Amino acid sequence: MALIPCPACSQRVSEQALACPSCGHPIAAAGEGKQTAVRVLGGVAGTYVSANALVQLVLGAVFCICVAAVIMTLIIVSG
Repeated sequence: MALIPCPACSQRVSEQALACPSCGHPIAAAGEGKQTAVRVLGGVAGTYVSANALVQLVLGAVFCICVAAVIMTLIIVSG
């Protein structure tokens, strides 16, 4: 298993990886000729979402829900 440079960000990535963990760019050597879920979604959306961006999106949504719950609790208790 060799490490190759990512074409987009030049970070070292496994040649078996579907996408670069740093920037999310698909790795051409991974599964050539196969239609993987990552490649299909990336082709439809026109962009590729990295794992870091996805985690930040999920954590941001959870944080907003928690803040809304605290505010609603404060309103109910003070009313």
